[in-house]
Amino acid sequence: PRPAMSWLRCCYACDEAPGSLDATLTALVSEGEEASEWQIVQKSLDSAEFSKLLQLRSRLCDCDEHPACEEQKLSRQPQTLLRFLRARTGDLRKAETMFRATLDWRQSFGVDEKISSWRKELGQQRTQRSIQMRRFETDVDLCQDRHGVPIRLIRTSVADVPGLVREFGKEIVLIDTLLRMEEAHQHIRRAMFEREELVFGQLQIIDLGDYGPHGNLASRLWSSLKLAAEISQITDANYPETVRKAFIIRLGSCTSMTWRYCIQPLLPERTQAKLIPCGPKACSWQQQLAEEVPSLAALPAFLRSDAPEALTMAAPQGGMVPKGLAQGQQGCWEARPKPRVPRAASGLAPRGHTLHRSLSEGWCAKLQVIFFSAIAFAAGALAVEPVSLL
Repeated sequence: PRPAMSWLRCCYACDEAPGSLDATLTALVSEGEEASEWQIVQKSLDSAEFSKLLQLRSRLCDCDEHPACEEQKLSRQPQTLLRFLRARTGDLRKAETMFRATLDWRQSFGVDEKISSWRKELGQQRTQRSIQMRRFETDVDLCQDRHGVPIRLIRTSVADVPGLVREFGKEIVLIDTLLRMEEAHQHIRRAMFEREELVFGQLQIIDLGDYGPHGNLASRLWSSLKLAAEISQITDANYPETVRKAFIIRLGSCTSMTWRYCIQPLLPERTQAKLIPCGPKACSWQQQLAEEVPSLAALPAFLRSDAPEALTMAAPQGGMVPKGLAQGQQGCWEARPKPRVPRAASGLAPRGHTLHRSLSEGWCAKLQVIFFSAIAFAAGALAVEPVSLL
């Protein structure tokens, strides 16, 4: 790597007076293990943005001793600070306020402790809630994208988040969401160090297709709206710039038209570029998705084909959570996992493919529009990207 002072000199190329950054520069020379990260970040930014990043670091030096930075020195990570700076469009004061609020929230909620405990519980698969949360999960990692970060598949159309909340409580559903967010950023940072270049977020595929009896999409979207809004307020405020691109697939014609002519013009250009609405057929996203992955063949068949056999084998399957599944204590008691019996293939395709009913008709289409609009406007208004729960 280049000597420390060679990459620090770029700061003096900006319009700021060199003396105003002296303290920051001196501190960064002794940043230790973060020095290589600063070099990686600097190579990907212009001098003006890098200067702002240095100033943000200077403003947040006192946060090194914050209790939320005991396990991870978040305030010393330039890639992390950059996410907050970009989430507030380069406004130093707002970025500083946002970052400090995140540290306070992490401490008060006990993020590190709760996520560590839940990760261990999930891995052991001994409690009823860990077994059933894994059984009904609808968010999974697929193959790696061209940057070496796992692609996140989010099958909203087969999820029953309100059912999980009813049985196991809102907090464990939130903690499970936070675990996924933490893991996403771990993957992003790992890829950054391996490739020695900045990786600007994770690629997500959000499946909003109506899979008929497999999906029961209308009731699921309707019941999930309020809960998704509540959790997204937390994730948007504390995990900015998580998503690099989000493919929203198997949308009906009504939703696509509403997006193109009503929603898209109102959003910032940066947000527009990251939200990619796609039609009900695989051909509507294959070309763009092929640019993001080493090989389309690494993706599940139902993301590459509209064949009935591929659609009925789509996974994860999710499903409606039975009432009383927790069996008391919100499922915290130890239980033996039972093998899950695969569902019989029925050959049903998402509505709009082989069924007579079109996605552009009825409540299904209306709810797609409402749900997608909520995602888009939240992303635009908060200057952050859609969250993993969605």
